[in-house]
Amino acid sequence: MILQQGRIEADEPSLQPLVQIKHTLPFLVFAILSSGCRKELQFTEDRVELDFSQDTVAFDTVFTTLSTSVTKRFTVRNPNDQAVKVHVELQGGAPSPFRINVDGGSGTSFDDLEIYGKDSVFVFVEVLPGAGNVNTPFVVEDHILFNTNGNEQSVLLTAWGQDAVHYQPDEYVNGYPPFTYIAGGYDQNGNQICETVHWTNEKPILLYGYGVVDSCCQLIIDPGTRIHVHGGGGLWVYKYGQVIAEGTQEEHITFQSDRLEPAYADLPGQWDRIWINEGSTGMDQRFDHVDIKNALIGIQCETFPLDPAAPTSDAVLQLNNVSIRNCSAAGILSHNYRITSTNLLVADCGQYCVALTGGGQYHFDHATIANYWSYDVRQTPAFAVTNAYDDITGATQVREILTSTFTNNIIYGGNTNEFQLELDNGAPTDLTFDHLLVRTNEPTNDNTLFPDQGSIYRNQDPAFVAAGEGDLHLKENSAARNKATAPSVDAIFDLDGVDRTIDGEYDLGCYDYAP
Repeated sequence: MILQQGRIEADEPSLQPLVQIKHTLPFLVFAILSSGCRKELQFTEDRVELDFSQDTVAFDTVFTTLSTSVTKRFTVRNPNDQAVKVHVELQGGAPSPFRINVDGGSGTSFDDLEIYGKDSVFVFVEVLPGAGNVNTPFVVEDHILFNTNGNEQSVLLTAWGQDAVHYQPDEYVNGYPPFTYIAGGYDQNGNQICETVHWTNEKPILLYGYGVVDSCCQLIIDPGTRIHVHGGGGLWVYKYGQVIAEGTQEEHITFQSDRLEPAYADLPGQWDRIWINEGSTGMDQRFDHVDIKNALIGIQCETFPLDPAAPTSDAVLQLNNVSIRNCSAAGILSHNYRITSTNLLVADCGQYCVALTGGGQYHFDHATIANYWSYDVRQTPAFAVTNAYDDITGATQVREILTSTFTNNIIYGGNTNEFQLELDNGAPTDLTFDHLLVRTNEPTNDNTLFPDQGSIYRNQDPAFVAAGEGDLHLKENSAARNKATAPSVDAIFDLDGVDRTIDGEYDLGCYDYAP
């Protein structure tokens, strides 16, 4: 199996560690004493490329459980014939959880470190035990910077932070992100492993790279489980694998980055995505009471791109009581897939909140899709549907959209048009929108798409409590109030667990108004 996916590029967030740790560094220093005079050294002023015995110093320990520090070392070699003077600096400075000792001296910055021609010096690195509180990052990183006559080089320092269940990459395929098998893979004889893996809420889960649920395998996630993803990693449910993430109203399941400091609380694009491929009937992907935030793409569900002729997935992505927020590209990106949702919130994404492409079948009931992205100018609508696309070979495909319904929803945002349909007549489409509050400058008078014209509320203020701050509950004067049909059994309670049937009047969106 290899990873192949269409990627939407986004800037990586800074990984500069912010941990404040106050310890001193007890290094074992070897003093080399010499007597007599030495010959005057000749120092080159040329830009010299230093050689390092390793470019990454990794501490393979959960250091919040340590009672003493851990020390590692590497060498820095000057390959030049003449001596050089090097400026060395710990990028994170005094607040860093790392300490360094360079050629016998401790500190965070060193001027004019002398390295003879064809000679080396030792650098010792120590990581200190963390405080063990919830704000300690899961992966702590820093860099040692070397400047040699204007030539800048660095060595990465990395260490595990909080106590967690860690998944580290052990599969490397050229051109693809590193990954490891969460469930599945192959045994020593090359036979495929089929298994069920159970994540409990006893410890947080940390994915470093991509975690793969392979074909014929199942991942079950318990209520209250916290999944944290480092950098460009994500969860990948390969075709005919399955994930069942069923939280409760009291104990949500969360997917977010491994940076827990306040500065990262709402920063988009900190990890990659949940990527789900096609499955068979009865092998639905289930997310209930799940919160996903700060990814590049929240959920990307699609038939495997290397199989351009694959039909629409028989498996359904079920999203009930799910929130997806602050994704730098898209909240939900679907491609030849089936989605059923109740009480869905998708908000504040850099491009689309929801983009449904190719063939598929969709049932959205009581969704709030609201895009008030504030990081830069957004040219795309919050919600888009198209049945035509270019596959991996460059060929244009037009796929059938089976009977699909969108009921009791709000689609709104900061742009003039937040609703877009681009449908090619080359394949049948069966879409119905009713009881909809929408911000759009596109026509909604097509009786096939909008059969109940009286239930389409165009450009009326949903009066969110504080849209710019992410609070999409309804105010008392919201145009979404008392506009919905009677809820289905699955929608009796809203996203907060509020009973919609108490007053006999029903509101659009994932939240029912509560005084």
